[in-house]
Formats: sequence, C-alpha cells, structure tokens
Amino acid sequence: MSAEKTDSGSQTLSRGLSALELIGASDSPVSVAALGAQLGIHRSMAYRLVKTLERHGFVEREVSGALVLGTKLSTLARGVAKSLQAASARELEAIAEQLQMTAMLVTYDGESAVTLSTAEPQKAGTTVARKPGSRHSIDRGAPGRVLRSQVDPAAFPPKPFEVSQDEVLPGVAAVAVPLVIAGGQPAALAVLFFPREVDAEQIAHVLSAAAARISAAVGG
Repeated sequence: MSAEKTDSGSQTLSRGLSALELIGASDSPVSVAALGAQLGIHRSMAYRLVKTLERHGFVEREVSGALVLGTKLSTLARGVAKSLQAASARELEAIAEQLQMTAMLVTYDGESAVTLSTAEPQKAGTTVARKPGSRHSIDRGAPGRVLRSQVDPAAFPPKPFEVSQDEVLPGVAAVAVPLVIAGGQPAALAVLFFPREVDAEQIAHVLSAAAARISAAVGG
C-alpha cells in the first residue's frame, strides 16, 4: 500500500471520528451540511461520510434530517469497563429512585467525557434522557469538570462536587462527584434534572457514598 493511500485512509478515519465527536457533543441538532462545514469538507463528501457511518450503525438520521449518535456506539459503550458498569448498575438505579433524577456514569476516553450508562426514575412523570455513548468536552458541565480535575489536578484543583446548568444540555442542570478507580480512567457519578431549588450538597453526599461503594466493589 502506498503512503498516499495510507494517509488518505487515516484522514478518512480521522474525519469519521471527528464527525462522531461533533455530533455527540453538539447541544443542538446537526445537519449534514453543518457537519461538513465544521469538518471543513465539501457537502458531497460529508454526505458520503455520513452514509458510511449510518451503514455501520454509528450515526442515525432523524425525520428532520438531524444527525444523532447511533445504537452501535451505545453497544460499544456498554462493552467498555464491564466490571465498572456492573458494579454501578444497581447504584445508579438506587440514586435515580432516591433523588428522582437521571443518574449517570461518565468516564474519560482520553479526549472527551463519555456517558457509559444511565438510570432513570421509574415513576417520574418527566425525566432527562442521556444516551450511553454521548460525548461532551471535559471543559463543560459538572461531570466534565470533575473529570478535568482528575486529568489535570494541578491546573484544576479537585472539588468535592461540581454543579452546572445549561452547559451541555439546554434547560438541564447537573451535580457530579468523582469516582476514583485504582488503575482506571477518570470517572464521575452524576445526576441530571430540570432546574429547580435543590440541596446540591445533599445530592453530592448521596453520589459520593455510591461512588465509594462502587470503587470498593471494583477494587478501588
């Protein structure tokens, strides 16, 4: 294989990965044209790229034409850190029921905050949905900043918990705490909810207690 073909293949893969990151991190629907503009490629090339990602299940197109992350990414996300996810499953469900908020496990993949798994309260009338595999910058949102403080504690001193609102999802607030796993990637436990008066410190206490149990269960 020539160097030219290798470089071309690497560039295509790089664009595909960048496309997934842009779609997953976007706070609003992304069209194929907008995606092409953000990637700096012609619209026709963007359509071919999206078609390939769709064919493999990494991207789905809504009725409106907006692009969202596909079910294949959710499947891959569920296969990552299985012991961590297994240990956190019941804890997430318990948090969701106790606080009546969407609970989530978030980890750092070397570039972004990635939602590994979530749990929603069973009897709540309205909840915030967050699909496993969703990604966002560690510079935004409570879970992101918790991860950022683990990645670079010198620049961003760790706090017992972080609070955010309207930073990743419009109209959604979050509280997050660190989940420290010995030898593992930075992680966080968080809850998402529609903004209202809450006791963030008490929420953080519930999350921290769960994080300690999960850490102990996976050998932290």
